[in-house]
Amino acid sequence: MADEKFETLDLPMSEVFSWSEDKTPLRDALWNHYMDTSNKNILETLKHLKAYESMSSDEVKLEAEKVLQEA
Repeated sequence: MADEKFETLDLPMSEVFSWSEDKTPLRDALWNHYMDTSNKNILETLKHLKAYESMSSDEVKLEAEKVLQEA
């Protein structure tokens, strides 16, 4: 059985958030955001994304919404 939080990361943003019409997978949107905010530092971006591995699906949605809506 696939892990629910990883399934959430693979969904288009429009399916995760009612405020988004973006078809980009949530995982890619987070990657792009963290790459932009870290001045294209891959190690820093990976550190941010690694934190999502220990979160539940609901926590992933909540934290991603905080990060992406302030962008």
